[in-house]
Amino acid sequence: MIDICNFGPGLARSGNTLMLGGNDRKAASFRALVEAWTREFPDDALIVLDHSGKLYESCAGEPMLADLASRGSVLPDLIEPFALNETAGESSANIANAVRQAAYQEIRSRDANDKFFDDLGKLVTDRMIVYMLETEKNVLRNIAGGREIEEVLGRLNLFSIFCRQHKYVESLMTKAVSGEKDALPDKRAIKAAESVGAQRTREHALAEYVLEKELRFQKNGDRDAPVPFADLLFTTSETSNTQRCIKMQADASTADFRALLSLVSDKAALLSALPTLKLDEYFKSPQGRPLFVCSCGSASADRGLAALLAAAAGAAAQNAGRRAVVLAPEIDRWGLVNLLDKFRQSWENLGFVFGYENFSRLSLESRAEEAQLIETLYSLSDRRVWHATKEERLNKAFDAYVSDADVIYRPDDLDGEIRAVEEDGKVRYASLEERPAERVRSREKLRRERGAETKLWITDGAAKAERLTLESLLEEGETL
Repeated sequence: MIDICNFGPGLARSGNTLMLGGNDRKAASFRALVEAWTREFPDDALIVLDHSGKLYESCAGEPMLADLASRGSVLPDLIEPFALNETAGESSANIANAVRQAAYQEIRSRDANDKFFDDLGKLVTDRMIVYMLETEKNVLRNIAGGREIEEVLGRLNLFSIFCRQHKYVESLMTKAVSGEKDALPDKRAIKAAESVGAQRTREHALAEYVLEKELRFQKNGDRDAPVPFADLLFTTSETSNTQRCIKMQADASTADFRALLSLVSDKAALLSALPTLKLDEYFKSPQGRPLFVCSCGSASADRGLAALLAAAAGAAAQNAGRRAVVLAPEIDRWGLVNLLDKFRQSWENLGFVFGYENFSRLSLESRAEEAQLIETLYSLSDRRVWHATKEERLNKAFDAYVSDADVIYRPDDLDGEIRAVEEDGKVRYASLEERPAERVRSREKLRRERGAETKLWITDGAAKAERLTLESLLEEGETL
């Protein structure tokens, strides 16, 4: 007699779980996991990467939405969990390293030349993020106005402010490659501004940071005149082509991250209407409310958001001493395959339950040959849940990895209700009574209110729709 248990979240709660087999069967399993997880483990923070939004629209209860494109969406603060983390939060360099782990897609080095540019691309990305964090810290100090920064954090979204620093830091990168040395004020100008009590601008804040932390890199020129990205992008010699290639490598490997920064920055006025979700508060008391992340309409920004949110969830889970689980039915749409191992090493409280929709797209996304991809997926997971399928590739993999002694049904023998749960080569079976999904809600696109000014190309210089506030002026480095 076959011992068959009920399929539920208890089978997939620890470690990483890979879902394999027919897409319809997998979709039913993910839907059942969402419904049962919030009921059986309400203290787990559950994040669902739901590209089409169908899982969100059929989810009962009061789920939260973070798609940056719909009414009712929240805007997660993806920087605060790192800032509050005991390890990452010690310095801007530590936060930058944690963020870069999610932001930078490493290339597969074919030779020493590839590795050279990839390694320097990582260093440039680290430096870029550090500069953005330092200029953001200056924004927070200006907003606090002499009070402790902690007093104003509750009403601010650190991620939104962080994104607004990118264009400025990007301009410094371009100037560095062009050999411009006067991008930041020198020590004399900083002291002159301090002597008259002027509001400290982001240029002054960043110059002070470079003078204090990066003097060892200032090899050419006046050591009182800070040069951003010295020894990486800045050069006064004939090697500017090398610096351009380094920047191109950093740009290419962080394309999804940059797309996310640009989306949040460019839509700042529209997104300001969305409430902030403080991840640390959410993780301390999820109350059985899953957080759904649906597509914002930009594939690149989707991938950037998923990666940074997963890393932030790992930090928030560690801060709260709770477990976080990311359900990703279509991981091939979110660019996470090459990051799963990093997340497993960095954030022990973070687990993934993942599948894929299109094997060829997953192969392209992961930059792995199809013949090796199943082996890679195996190495990234602690257990596999096999669903009914006639796909020859998967049935061969099942035969290769599963012990014959435990096999009653192979994937091509399974009916719609039975799942084969395999771990360490041993198989047990679970059943799920599949029910059709019922739509209980819909997403409504986030738009400007009627009557609000809209900046169109044809208006040629129309006024900004964003209302100027103390915070927005200080974020731009202005003074009142």
